Amino acid sequence: MNDLRAMLTAAGLCVAFTGAMGTAQADEGTQSSVTLYTSAIHTGVIACNAVNVSKKTLHITISIVDGTGPVPNLLAGPTLIQTPPGTEATVDVGAPTDDDKEGYCVFQVSGTRNRDDVRAVQNAVLAGTRSVDGGKTTFPFFITRVLEAH
Repeated sequence: MNDLRAMLTAAGLCVAFTGAMGTAQADEGTQSSVTLYTSAIHTGVIACNAVNVSKKTLHITISIVDGTGPVPNLLAGPTLIQTPPGTEATVDVGAPTDDDKEGYCVFQVSGTRNRDDVRAVQNAVLAGTRSVDGGKTTFPFFITRVLEAH
């Protein structure tokens, strides 16, 4: 019976010690951050939007990156936005009638390691007119897509 108590006591101390070490290591860690990306899309407007759904202020840096070349080229940003709880950070580039943009959004979030503290998307908008009969008849169009960041 004494051997059983000694083993349980040793196991309890081992569990308590390793739990305390894990907590100390997490507290001593470097600045917490997470990075989210959308996929690339060909469009007129690229609007990158992030909402802080946490209970603390986050610092969100948004960049819009050209998706056409082998080397990343910035279309906009990086822009650092202090984002209190419940507010949105936004950066956009282009106009709805532009037809020459292709890119994706990068959201670098400082102040958390939990990607669930932010909801981030890319809104893509393209508008104009097209013809299917050689220009005799034109029709207007308006296309919008929302790409979720992960």
